[in-house]
Amino acid sequence: MIRFYNGPWDPVSNPDGLVNLGTAENSLMLDDIATFINGQQIQFTGEAFDYSEAWGSLRLRKAVSGFINTHFKPHTPTQAENITISNGCSALFNALGNVLADPGDGVLLTKPCYIAFGSDFGLLGGMTPVFIPSKDIDQFTPDILPQYEAALKSAKDRGIKVKVLVLCNPHNPLGRCYPPSTLTDILSFCNTHKIHLVTDEVYAMSVYSEDGTPFTSVLSLDWQKYIDPTYFHHVYGMSKDFASGGLRIGSLWTLNTELHRAVSALANFHHSGTVNALLACRILEDTSFTTSYMAKSRQRVAEAGLLARALLDEAEIPHAPANAGFFLWINLAPWLREEDGDDGWARERRLMERLIGERVFIAGGQMQNAEEPGWFRFVFTRKENLVREGVKRLKNVCGIA
Repeated sequence: MIRFYNGPWDPVSNPDGLVNLGTAENSLMLDDIATFINGQQIQFTGEAFDYSEAWGSLRLRKAVSGFINTHFKPHTPTQAENITISNGCSALFNALGNVLADPGDGVLLTKPCYIAFGSDFGLLGGMTPVFIPSKDIDQFTPDILPQYEAALKSAKDRGIKVKVLVLCNPHNPLGRCYPPSTLTDILSFCNTHKIHLVTDEVYAMSVYSEDGTPFTSVLSLDWQKYIDPTYFHHVYGMSKDFASGGLRIGSLWTLNTELHRAVSALANFHHSGTVNALLACRILEDTSFTTSYMAKSRQRVAEAGLLARALLDEAEIPHAPANAGFFLWINLAPWLREEDGDDGWARERRLMERLIGERVFIAGGQMQNAEEPGWFRFVFTRKENLVREGVKRLKNVCGIA
């Protein structure tokens, strides 16, 4: 993709630029965050440029805890002393992969799943992805649990010790939420097999429609009835809901004191920065702003989602139901060409190359461990003219009139 990149698309200054519908970020709210910070009239002191605590200042950990307690409705309120801050969720997954497992141990992941989970846990920690195929079972229902058991057994038969299960809720890339019944079954599954459950709830506040399962945080359940407290760990960050991917703030909450100490020690390699922490505190501590911001964000994401669905429907491009996140799971299998490869995956890769050649980027299903070729993640939280241009180029590549 790098050799095709000639800068982002702009209708005036760069009409041949790349239309990026692949990176999951909410660009619809970037100016709102910037306006809020600019309005703070922050006067930095010298301490703002000191090292501070690498694992997160007490002020920031209290701010994160307060936000979670207000919006995630935990069964038992979180405390700052159980939170570690890092420069994003990926850094936390990296640390967890190093602390919870030995190289070669397994991490259970759904199919499809977030692109970077495999590398986040495996690049340095050496963990082996163990995928859970749904085989046409709705993976958001309790009916999927036999597939978890089958994946675990398959891993054991291959000599892989599964140490971690990552649950992305709301799901990336499917854009759906897990109901309480499935969540409690997964908690019990992890408890039975002594597997650490890591819940990634980074899209928690980006559920934009009631037409689907509402978001339920695992924290909001009486989760200690189902799992040993030392085996449950919660991850959140500001990159998605707060349109602040450049702020680099991720949080880990856990009651496992040994894990907390270990990840805090590794935080020296993943310090979010004192200035970033101060900006994050200003955002999270202003409860009036966060409440109004979240409402406005959900409204804009919903409107953008309606536009994307209308454009895709007009082009007769199928897409799966979704009510959360910034993306739709679209099916381009009908436009995979036999002459582009010996199998579906080769044809999908060739379609992705053709899309990039047309200067439109949409993440293909193979890199997201889809079960079948032809599925792509279509990010719609962009300005309307960019989304329209992206669909226009997509139709050109597929030969859709």
